[in-house]
Formats: sequence, C-alpha cells, structure tokens
Amino acid sequence: MKIVIAICTYKRPDSLKRLLLSLAELTPPEAGTPTSTAPLRWPEDIDVVVVDNDTQGAGASMAQVVAQDYPFAVHTDIASTPGLSAARNHAVVLALRQAPDLIAFLDDDEWPDPQWLSELVRVQQEVNADAVGGPTRSVFPPEATAEQRANLYYGADLGLADGSACQLEAGGNFLMRAQTLKSLGATPFDPAFAQSGGEDLAFFTLLARRGARMHWAAQAVVNEHVPADRLAPGWMRQRVINIANSRVRVMQGMDSGWRAGIVRVGKTVALGLVASGLSLVGIAHRSTAEQARLLRWKFLGKLTAHVGKQTIRQEVY
Repeated sequence: MKIVIAICTYKRPDSLKRLLLSLAELTPPEAGTPTSTAPLRWPEDIDVVVVDNDTQGAGASMAQVVAQDYPFAVHTDIASTPGLSAARNHAVVLALRQAPDLIAFLDDDEWPDPQWLSELVRVQQEVNADAVGGPTRSVFPPEATAEQRANLYYGADLGLADGSACQLEAGGNFLMRAQTLKSLGATPFDPAFAQSGGEDLAFFTLLARRGARMHWAAQAVVNEHVPADRLAPGWMRQRVINIANSRVRVMQGMDSGWRAGIVRVGKTVALGLVASGLSLVGIAHRSTAEQARLLRWKFLGKLTAHVGKQTIRQEVY
C-alpha cells in the first residue's frame, strides 16, 4: 500500500520545516492492522509531496534541504497560479504521479500528532471509506482569552465519535482513496473559490453528492498555530463573514434552482431575526452578546452572497 502526504505551502518556510520534521516522528500502524490492499511498508511506502504557491520557491527549497536526511521520499514543485484551489489541484497531480493508493492532505501551518496517519489509515480500512478526516486543534498564544479558546471558528473539529459517517468540510486534515480523487477530473478543487476559500467545502459537498463514503477519525489530530494577529476582532469578523459567504456560494452552485434559492434566502432571513433578538438580550448578558455578534457576522456573509458578492479570505493557507 502506497501513501502520499500532500502539503500546500505559501511563504511559510519555517512553519513548513516544523511540519516536515513532525512527519518524521509519525508512528507506523500497529502490526496486524487490517488492510484491503497490500501491507504498508514503513517508511518505504510513504512519499511526501510539497507544492509551493510562491514563485520564489522558499518553501520548496526548504523541503529539499530537509529531504537530504529524511525517512520519506520528498517531491517538490511550484504552482505558479495563485490561490489555494490551484495549489491543491497541483498537489493532486503531483501526488497521483507517485501512483499511491491513498493521499493525505495537510496545510503548512499545521503539525500532526505522532499517531495521525496511523489513525486515518485505521479508520479508512475498518469502514472501507473513500475519505477520512480528523480534528484540527488550535494552539493559541498565551494572551488568548477563554472566549477565544472556546470559539469554534478556530480550528476544525466535527466533534463526532470515532468512525462516524459524516460529510467532511475542512481540507487541512484528511485522507482519501487516490482512485476516488482521480475520478473527479483535472480540477477537483473548484477554481471559483481560489481567493475566497470554501474550495474544500465545495470539494466534499461534491463527493457527498456522488455518494462517497466519508468517516471521522477522532484520534487523527493535527495542531494549528494561531498567530497573535488572528486574535483581533477584525480578523474574526472577516473570517466568519467569509465562511458564511462561501457556504452560500457552494450551495448556489450545487442547487441553482429557484425553489432552492428561496429556501436559502428564507434561512438567511431567519438567521438575521435570531441575531437581532440575541443582540437585544446581549445588552445585559455578555455571553449572549458574543454569540449574537458571531450570528450578525454570519448573517452579513450570507447576505452578501445572496446579492452576488464574493468575499476574499484574508489568511493564507
């Protein structure tokens, strides 16, 4: 069984180095782990693919240096077209060239727990899944407040029991069959979401529409660094707006009929009413005020999508 770990990077050579060094500490699957294909040889059957979306290539150069003394084969390339969709699609092409059975995806600001890959493979094999995802846990700077640490817009965790069937949403921590990925064509990650984000939600929604089997690996944890500038209210406001905008645009592309459009607008109007009501309650209750603020931002993001506007993500990778 051949596995490729695919990484997209952009102007974060130090963060990428941390990720690559953490991969060297991965623990192999336990002996006797069932496999539907040939047994996995460790580390011979693991390759790492790094696609740098910066034409200066600092990340690719860093990966080549690390590869000089590394347990896994490393392949690097430059994706000259800007945007995460282009980078992910380029990584898919480069990964498929290695003829893998499974491809796992990580982002350059993450680093996995040692059992990350073993857990993804275990769940994939046990339930015969087309794709398996795991939680992304935020690592905050010391000055982060308790409210920020509890904010679900940081990180990505569906909070499901191990092995649960689900629709995945986030592209920073998942593994899938190479054959399933290949069946989606040359651009599985929609270029329409290259600058806005949401390309991963569109990708998994398409998989769900095609009947793909997706499951959750609760112990396949990756960690994500939260820099201090992401603690600013303005950053969170834009993130919530952007995610809500992208979600509506994904569904507009999947269900374009007028009936579906009316239902989406109705849900957005209802959200706005709830946000307004909670805002009044929040005058006297701080916890409710925070919830109301997030809902107002979510409403604004959805509303902008309904009127045909696309927001632009402010963070990269």
